[in-house]
Amino acid sequence: LTINRDLQAKVERILDEALTKYGAENGAIVVMNPQNGEILAMSTTPRLDLNNYSNYFDIYDNGSQYNRSIGMAYEAGSVVKILTMAAALDTGTVTPSTTYIDTGSIDVGGITIYNWNREPWGQQDMTGCLQHSLNVCMAWISTQMGSQSFYGYMERFGLGHPTGIDLSGEAMGRLKVPGDTDWHPVDLGTNAFGQGVTVTPLQLLMSASAIANNGKMVTPHVLYSMLRDGHQYNVPSQYAGAPIKAETAKT
Repeated sequence: LTINRDLQAKVERILDEALTKYGAENGAIVVMNPQNGEILAMSTTPRLDLNNYSNYFDIYDNGSQYNRSIGMAYEAGSVVKILTMAAALDTGTVTPSTTYIDTGSIDVGGITIYNWNREPWGQQDMTGCLQHSLNVCMAWISTQMGSQSFYGYMERFGLGHPTGIDLSGEAMGRLKVPGDTDWHPVDLGTNAFGQGVTVTPLQLLMSASAIANNGKMVTPHVLYSMLRDGHQYNVPSQYAGAPIKAETAKT
């Protein structure tokens, strides 16, 4: 397997400590090499003692909870902002020095969207919009891009699609798009900062890997090689698309 035993053990300790520190019910950590898709560590809670698998149904209500990294989709939230900004930079809708006057709210589709602290942040460049995690600025960016361009990029980033990892039970997640019966014009604004978008941790990791890998995504995998008849066959990395240009990724 691609799993690094020492890193896996460390990640499990970090996850357990984080749950205690923040009072969370469960969590997941995935570590992946963005250049070849190798999963170096994957930990979720609660964990099953594989030497005592008879208590499976005492720990899990359903199979999707066994590995939350791939089996359970959640509302992504503000981490999607890096994808929105990447798309806007790639289309030339904004540059890092583009300025926006943040008044604390914006109207999209007849609905008012506010910042996380419901406060105005004044004049910001695009770095400031990311630095301060400003919902209003992101909603403005997506409306400047337009729905066709914005959702085209989110699709290319793989949101709402399985990654194709070589593990069973992968969930799809959901990206609503114009034309869906439950899509509304305000979604163009709220989806830009991850509300109304569901992903698995691994889906988002694969999307973000494009930023770390010169715009290219690779399919995640845990199988490193197979032995047959005394010969070792290594699993090659698989190209999964290039949602943004290399120059955009570097920016």
